Amino acid sequence: MEYPMLEQRLAFLGLLPAPDARGPHATPRTLAASTSTNVRASVAGSSIVAVAGPVSEDDEQAVLDCALYLEQYTDTRYNRETQWYEWLQHYTLGLWNLGWIHQRPVMLESQLTVLYEPITSAILETLKPNVSVPVYDAAMEAFKSLKDNLQASILFAQKSGRERSRHFQTMPCAYDAKGQLTLMLLHSWYDAEVIPEQFLFIKWLDHEVTLVQHYGAFTLDKKRFGQVAAAMRAKITERSRDYLMRI
Repeated sequence: MEYPMLEQRLAFLGLLPAPDARGPHATPRTLAASTSTNVRASVAGSSIVAVAGPVSEDDEQAVLDCALYLEQYTDTRYNRETQWYEWLQHYTLGLWNLGWIHQRPVMLESQLTVLYEPITSAILETLKPNVSVPVYDAAMEAFKSLKDNLQASILFAQKSGRERSRHFQTMPCAYDAKGQLTLMLLHSWYDAEVIPEQFLFIKWLDHEVTLVQHYGAFTLDKKRFGQVAAAMRAKITERSRDYLMRI
C-alpha cells in the first residue's frame, strides 16, 4: 500500500503549516486516575472512547486526541445533518492520514438494524463477531459507565446530534496479539424523537426506527502518527477539551 506524502497528509487534516519540529510541542492532556481496573472510558465529543486495561495512558490519549481533533475539524468541512456521508468519509480518511491503518480492503462496512432493543444492544451485536474479546468488553463496560453517569450522558447527547437525529461513534480499543493498538470505529445514525440523554438505553416500541451503522478496524502506526501528532495537538482548541469527560 502506498501512502501519501507527509505534506499531503497534513494538508488533508488542515494542519499546514506544520509547527517547527524543534520548537515546543503541545503535550497530551493528563488523564484522571482510572475508575476501573479493566476498562477506561471517556466521552470525546460525539465519540464514546473505551480502552482495555493494559492500554497505556499515552496510547489512550492518542485515541482521545484523534477523536477530538477529527470531529472539530470535520465539522468545519461538512454538515453532519445534510452531508452525513461526506462527513463520515472525511472523518475516516482523517483517521488514516493520522496513522490509523485499516485492516481490511474496505475501510468501512455497513449494515441496517431495525430497533427493538436498546441501541447499545444493537452496537454490541455488531461488534461481537468483528472484534477481539478485550475490544468488545471495553465497549460493553463503557456503555455501563455512561448509563451510570448522567452528566456524561447529557454531554454526549448534546454533542451527538440535533433534536431528533443522532450521529455518534463508538471507539473501543485494545492491544492485539502483536502488541499493536487496535481500534474499531463504529459510526451510528438514527432519526427518531426521544429524550436525548436516554436514547442509547431505551427499548424501542414503535419498531419503525432503523439504526444505520458503518464500522471498520484500524491499527495505529506509531511512526506515521508521530509525524503529525504535534501539529494535531497544537490545533485542538480549549473548547474541544471541554468536550472530553471521563465516565
